[in-house]
Amino acid sequence: MQLNTITELLDIPNYKVTHVIHNDGNSLHFIVEQIERLPPLCSGCGRVHAGGIHSVWMNLIEDLPISGKRVFLHVPRRKVHCLEDDTIRVEEIPWLRKRFSLRFAKQVYRLTAITTNQEAGWYLGLDDETVYRIDKCMLETLAREKLDSLVAPTMMSVDEVSWQKRHKYVTNVIDIEKRKVIWNHNGRGKVVLDKFYRKLGSDGCANIQAVASDGARGFLSSTKTFAKNALIVLDHFHVKKYLNDALDTVRKEELHKARKENNDELCKILHCNQRFILMKSAKGKKKQDLLGKLATLNERVYQAMLLKEQFLSVYAAKDRQTAQTTLKDWIVAAMKSKISAFVELGNKFFRKRHFILNYFICNITTAISEGINNKIKRLSRMAYGFKDVYYFLLKIHQHCGMLNPRIST
Repeated sequence: MQLNTITELLDIPNYKVTHVIHNDGNSLHFIVEQIERLPPLCSGCGRVHAGGIHSVWMNLIEDLPISGKRVFLHVPRRKVHCLEDDTIRVEEIPWLRKRFSLRFAKQVYRLTAITTNQEAGWYLGLDDETVYRIDKCMLETLAREKLDSLVAPTMMSVDEVSWQKRHKYVTNVIDIEKRKVIWNHNGRGKVVLDKFYRKLGSDGCANIQAVASDGARGFLSSTKTFAKNALIVLDHFHVKKYLNDALDTVRKEELHKARKENNDELCKILHCNQRFILMKSAKGKKKQDLLGKLATLNERVYQAMLLKEQFLSVYAAKDRQTAQTTLKDWIVAAMKSKISAFVELGNKFFRKRHFILNYFICNITTAISEGINNKIKRLSRMAYGFKDVYYFLLKIHQHCGMLNPRIST
């Protein structure tokens, strides 16, 4: 009766517990055998071989714990003579994954989705390498089920994130409506994004209505080539970053001149510890006071700050036509300013004016991409970096994409 109860508790199809060989405060060891003797399934060719059994050996398998005790199953496994390649193969048992049960491997995968491999290993009594191998095996299996068949998004954003030093990046494609990573790859630029569009195929590319990007040439070129029907939107957060970078360039130039001229008052205003006040919007007493001082102390920085503030009226426009007129006026003002950083920026915005104005048609940004990038960076910091880029790509899908166990359950 005791063995029957344990068999029911374990609930393994066509297997029963025949012996309890060890029971202490930490672990339980059971011998299990098939109830109905079935012919072995070859792990090589995937076919059932009725004969040709080479030998039988006991495979030690860890299963889910019972009452806080680790459970180990001693499972008899047969080696068979495969008729396809004339080699000796171990039989395939569906509920096993090498030295662990499938449900135990799923538990590891669920734990590593919310914590680090090291902490998951401590909780389960496993070393880091074992957790890594189980987790990677589960993610690879799920990736074949869920990621191989790629569904074209209607609205998408594309961005890159650094995963190692020396300019090593991964490119992530996000479905804006699902708010999930649907595809990623090692590297960046046109060649990488081309692989995504080729995997979608011509019909999939035709379904894409809008693509939000940071304006990188490779991404723009790839999207123009493959997703010809899609509107390309230059993300307004990146546009504002371009403005801040131009303003910071002017600040550094004028600070350098002020130090040469021993202008302490201007140096104090333009010092790097003040740059965050300079980058803020015009609202706020500190910013207004700063503008007032700069109007008399340094006309060049003052003009640069006004240009930055004036550009924000483009995104305050109620329709595309108004925004187009405002953008045109700003580009003319930037060209006439004779401030090299803003003249260059004016040329850039003129070349990409259609991408900026497309925001008023479909109203999408890469905000979700930036949020996911922060999650990815946090994931990398928690793991103290990744050496295996393929595993890192799978972990991104586990935490930010379609392999998240919260979606699976």
